Amino acid sequence: MTSFTLGRDYDIPFSIDGKHTSVSHNHASIEIDGNNWTLIDNDSTNGTFIEDNGIFRQCKKIRISPNTWIRLGEQGHRGFYFKARRVLHPNDYREDFEELYETYQELDESKRQLESHRRAVKFITPLLMCLGLLLSFLPGIKDNGLAVRASFMLPGFVSPFIQDIMLNKLEKRIKKLQGELICPKCRRSLGKDDIINREHSFCHAH
Repeated sequence: MTSFTLGRDYDIPFSIDGKHTSVSHNHASIEIDGNNWTLIDNDSTNGTFIEDNGIFRQCKKIRISPNTWIRLGEQGHRGFYFKARRVLHPNDYREDFEELYETYQELDESKRQLESHRRAVKFITPLLMCLGLLLSFLPGIKDNGLAVRASFMLPGFVSPFIQDIMLNKLEKRIKKLQGELICPKCRRSLGKDDIINREHSFCHAH
């Protein structure tokens, strides 16, 4: 089993800059036993956190994977963010940028789908109105004032549900993907050129 200690007193396998002032000197440890990775908080002052569905939650001792995002200390620039695999490859972000490029492609495709669905949605209400009009002439409906009114009210009731199904899920997916396009080193948002070039123009991670 291999154990790595993380904190501002340690620079192997990678150093934590002193500007991350909420990181303790002996903050946490990662134990690697074959394919089993365990993150342990060493009673740090400001806590150790892992990302779970986009939210960082505090932990004391937990099984992780090499792709787990970890935060040592407070949120923001005073804390230190990294993926667990950075312990083994401290300055190599190639794998991260490949994953980010795949995410960017998925985001681009989702945006195209959303625009296509938005164009389709514009025709839904008129189509439903035509359907309601046709229904109002059917036997059993045209002689029933209540049924005729119901057929004309149909678009107003059904259209929002269809729009919700066609648009909301994609919009949520796009928002989630956009939130994932962040630099693996400095945690700032990445632009299109950063992702395509596999290098962040701000911190020069690559």
